[in-house]
Amino acid sequence: MILEYGENTPVVAYAPVDGSYPVYYRVCPNCGRYVKADDATRIPEYQGKEPNATCKKCGRVQMEFAWWYTPEDDEMGVQE
Repeated sequence: MILEYGENTPVVAYAPVDGSYPVYYRVCPNCGRYVKADDATRIPEYQGKEPNATCKKCGRVQMEFAWWYTPEDDEMGVQE
């Protein structure tokens, strides 16, 4: 199954790393269902790929990394 992510795909952002927030698509990479994201995650670029969410159908999965977000990207900023 090939998933296409769009502007309506749910995302989850985590605590900042060097001022930028890692953002992931909150869908299962196997079946496309919404997943329950972990409270914290490891950044693939720094610590390798590990499951960071749970899909009711597929179990533990690694959400697809979307982008790095910085408060300057948005005139409203990030609300913490």
